[in-house]
Amino acid sequence: MDCPHCHEPLSVIEIETADGQSHSIKECLSCGGHFLEPYLANFLTVETARNVDSILPKSHAVPTAPPSCPHCGQIMSSIKDDAVPQTVTVFTCPNHHGDFFPKDQLLLFKQAQQSKIYFHKLWGIPLRSAFAVLIPILVIFSLATLLPSILKQVTTTQETRVKASEILTSPLITPLSSTHVLISFSSYRPAKTSLRFTEGQTQSYPVSTSAQINHLLSIEDLRPSTLYKYVIVLDLNGKSVTTSEYTFSTP
Repeated sequence: MDCPHCHEPLSVIEIETADGQSHSIKECLSCGGHFLEPYLANFLTVETARNVDSILPKSHAVPTAPPSCPHCGQIMSSIKDDAVPQTVTVFTCPNHHGDFFPKDQLLLFKQAQQSKIYFHKLWGIPLRSAFAVLIPILVIFSLATLLPSILKQVTTTQETRVKASEILTSPLITPLSSTHVLISFSSYRPAKTSLRFTEGQTQSYPVSTSAQINHLLSIEDLRPSTLYKYVIVLDLNGKSVTTSEYTFSTP
């Protein structure tokens, strides 16, 4: 696989996300750019981004042509969104194969993301949505195959437990402190949602009280260094659907 910008071979490096999961990303030793699977940058810590972007590239020349996706060859477009400052450059594949960060841009993005979160926390200003700080998460699914299976499971019983991947994206945990986290996710169709803890505490929280696709919950007064388990409950056309368990740990 070749670099989207300079077309030199990409190397694979292993990284760990903020929730402790191992992932691989592609690195260009020539120009210093990095190609990440879709939206993976949202899950990285600033320290991981700093380590990744510490590479010393062989060339400091900035390519003038727009990058092309190493998977499909399509021209990648820069992300113009509230989550990406105008001073930061991030390219994304139109077919959702991944995101490309030129040299130093991954670290700049993560620093800007963290600063924005801390600004809102410091001034007590609620985020309009999680997607004001996250690279946009595009929900892609097939109405012909996915939706009928969901509806069938929903109509089977008043409350049905299904595989989480069938009804929503994996929740993103954004720790604001050792006692405060943001939990964000997208459902494959508009739904009212709530979150119920199954370990760590037993409280339930409303997430979206009206039918939404993008969902954001801020939870405070958690315990530091504690494992929490939870499920998400969706109201789909008056029927309740419960996901399998998710986990996260506070710092």
